[in-house]
Amino acid sequence: MLTPVPGCTHLKVLVPDPSPASTPSPQPTRDTRRTAAHLVLIALEVTFGLRPAHQLTPRRFDAAVRIHVTARLRATRGAQEIRGPVRLDSLHTRPDGEVFGTAVTGTRTHAFTARIDDTRMRSFRVL
Repeated sequence: MLTPVPGCTHLKVLVPDPSPASTPSPQPTRDTRRTAAHLVLIALEVTFGLRPAHQLTPRRFDAAVRIHVTARLRATRGAQEIRGPVRLDSLHTRPDGEVFGTAVTGTRTHAFTARIDDTRMRSFRVL
């Protein structure tokens, strides 16, 4: 809001509106984190060819997730083969359902991001 400068009627100064008191957002529960880790691990293992693609069931994984994972699997089929299991190195969950972190396969580290609603993965990307 613009308010006049004392003693100068033509000069005004911008005074920011007071911000409302922020309330802390609820933290994700342990069950939410466990569900997210389980869904992410399944998606990563299918992405790297360690599980068959039919394990991405429509009840737990949205169509966008299944399309991205199978497309990435096809694109990397002839590339360097992933050796060893997938290990979640870090997993961060946010109250709005955003999940992100890193996973290690053999000697490579991969970043991922996902959106999870309740027990269903809505989107997933390996970066």
